[in-house]
Amino acid sequence: MPGDFDLVKERIDIVALIGERVPLKRAGRVYKGLCPFHSEKTPSFQVDPERRNYKCFGCGESGDVFTWLEKQEHLEPVEALKVLAERAGVELSGSRRTPEDKAREDRLRKLMDTAHFYFTQGLRSPDHGKVAAAYLANRGMTQAAIDKFGLGYAPDLWDGLLTYIKKKGFSEEEGITAGLLRTGDRGAYDWFRGRLMVPIKDSRGRVIAFGGRAMRADQPGKYVNSPNTSLFNKSATLYALDLAKASIRKESTAVIVEGYFDTIASHQAGITNVVASMGTALTQEQYLVLQDMKLERIVVAFDGDPAGQRSAEKRGRDLLPLLQRHSGRAGSGEVGTRGFGTLFVTVLPGGMDPDDLARADAPKLRTLIAEAQSLLDFLIAKIRERSRLDQNEGRLRFLGEVAALLASEPDPVRREVYLSTVATDTGVDPTLLRRQVEAALAAPPAPGFRPQAQPSEAADEGGDRSEMKQTPLQERYVMALLTRFPEEIARVDLVPDDLGDPDLRALLKELQAGKRPSSDLPAHLAATAAALGAAAPELGEETDPRQAIEIAAQRLRVQRLRVRLGETRAKLAQLADGDVSALAAEVGRLATDLEAAMARVERRTVLHGDTERREGE
Repeated sequence: MPGDFDLVKERIDIVALIGERVPLKRAGRVYKGLCPFHSEKTPSFQVDPERRNYKCFGCGESGDVFTWLEKQEHLEPVEALKVLAERAGVELSGSRRTPEDKAREDRLRKLMDTAHFYFTQGLRSPDHGKVAAAYLANRGMTQAAIDKFGLGYAPDLWDGLLTYIKKKGFSEEEGITAGLLRTGDRGAYDWFRGRLMVPIKDSRGRVIAFGGRAMRADQPGKYVNSPNTSLFNKSATLYALDLAKASIRKESTAVIVEGYFDTIASHQAGITNVVASMGTALTQEQYLVLQDMKLERIVVAFDGDPAGQRSAEKRGRDLLPLLQRHSGRAGSGEVGTRGFGTLFVTVLPGGMDPDDLARADAPKLRTLIAEAQSLLDFLIAKIRERSRLDQNEGRLRFLGEVAALLASEPDPVRREVYLSTVATDTGVDPTLLRRQVEAALAAPPAPGFRPQAQPSEAADEGGDRSEMKQTPLQERYVMALLTRFPEEIARVDLVPDDLGDPDLRALLKELQAGKRPSSDLPAHLAATAAALGAAAPELGEETDPRQAIEIAAQRLRVQRLRVRLGETRAKLAQLADGDVSALAAEVGRLATDLEAAMARVERRTVLHGDTERREGE
């Protein structure tokens, strides 16, 4: 990598690069111009082609081609290297791209630009774009915003785009690869038809995908989006980051909303540090993009509609794994680690989303962003809202959940501050709460669990080490549900031997003996139960807890049988021919049990729906 920087720096003409943005005049061996970093009337900014650097003798700004691009385009050093390497025609070390790969990528980028032009012309067309233009006008979109975000319209034609890209020299196959075309009985056709088009760009402002909003009530799907391609990975892309990153860096704050128009309306209202996760929960990859910018605050804005209000706590909990993965092991952080301190949450007023509020009351939206609660404050407040603190059982449950939550905070100083605050607010002896937190720290790390992270049922029957590592995740999920719904314990087909974790086995035995999670358990198991209960997923109103637990328990049994079958097969392969009969019989029995267990899972899923997975999506 260091060699790459030197090679690229040598190949790039710094005068030409900077001259694209700053008018320069030769003055001896250097070039001079007005400084782009501060206001001045007499040129004090110099570019030295021999030393390959620049310096302003007025404000002191200086650097090379990399720092120039980083500051002008708000790029990270590695991004700047990639951009300049592409400009210089340098293939970076470690790159596996062949010249053919690069040529295909260049063609794909040109095709996306061609499609984007087709869509922008469609919006301007008096024959095709009237409805979309009227829709934008009704939403209060200005022409400046339409141009800034490159909005367009896909005419309601079967093969309008296909015909256009063919005229421009592109093939059907390239259109299909780009996610612009599909094939059917009648051949290739436009994937986007009769839709308002939103271009999705990478952090450098290059079109990589599209989102299309239906313009008629009878169109299937309100939104249709590009599939993942070699250019576009939805889970790693933040909409409008190219337009927002300058403000994000300036304010050291990024605001995450859900939709395209939430973002556009916010920018139009002057709140320009807003990006969108594009209708999904903030993903690990998206979070990493923002974390790499070393921001002080990442604010997630939840919609204020009834569904958003009801699911706010669950969605807040869904953010915990992002922080736990990248802040060190829970409970083992060092003093001064960022912990959960960078992530904030705000819930908009009832019935409103950022688009509504930005248009109706932009100052109110600014205030909500500025006053967003830290993730810990938000979750503690939500736990308190649903706890009966006037009853002993309610206070015990509240303290157990909060203790489990605080145990997941990696910064010990931040953890202690919150511990003291909660103890003061609830009148609980801080020593008692501290003991609960310490016990939760020693318990299995259930608070980071999310249902959708479960191991795939399509894994190889033989089992392997990766599956064995994942097994405790499924165990914690089942036990989290049983801790939340202990009344279902007697009806579930689950035995302690189905669990590999000794603490979870012991807890299951206690629950099957009629012990209550909140009061009857030994101290270390009480802490485990509290941590599991805090991590238990919220089930929808239409979901039967018994069915969810039964499906989860059967999936756990399938998983354990796979592991045991794999271990037994491995032993069988190592034995001599004369010693295999008993193990061969065991393999046969396990295979039969596995087949039966998988059939039960499939039957229950068909009968009751895939409750476990649906609730996590």
